[in-house]
This record gives sequence, C-alpha cells and structure tokens, in this order.
Amino acid sequence: MKTYYPAAKIINDTAEHLGRFGKVMALQDSVITVGLDFDTIEDFDAVTSLDGFYINGIIGDNNNVPLKAGNEIVGVFSTVLLDSGTVIAYRL
Repeated sequence: MKTYYPAAKIINDTAEHLGRFGKVMALQDSVITVGLDFDTIEDFDAVTSLDGFYINGIIGDNNNVPLKAGNEIVGVFSTVLLDSGTVIAYRL
C-alpha cells in the first residue's frame, strides 16, 4: 500500500512545527526531535515516560535523532523540532 502525502513543509529553523506529519526526510545532515502532542491521554498506564509532550516509551527514544541527508523517519507525528540541518516534513 502506497501512502500519499497531500503537502509538505520545508523546515530549516529551530521553532516547533505542529501538524499531522507522516514522514520526515533530511535534505541535509540533520538532528530532529519528533513526537506526539496530547491534550489528554486515555490510557496513562501505557505511557512509560512522558518528557514534556514527547513520548519515549511507546515508540522509542525520539529526541535528538540524527538523520543523514536522504534518510527519513516514518510514522504519525504531531510535532517536529529541528536541532540542526534542513528537513522536509510530509503532511498526512
């Protein structure tokens, strides 16, 4: 099954970018933090670590992820924070 992304956003600053993203691809060597932003969590027992609004226990450590140019990370993310480099975040 092929996933289609209706829009994309080039990110080259360190501001927090909110939305519904399905893929983040590095246009140059980059370091990013991706996460899920929750207003409420129904099953709080399922969360093993809550670091601000970034969930580490469910999908692994997603803080300061290094991406080489051309590499990508796929999932459903509601926040993308760039530490360095340039990425393109594809919207769902």
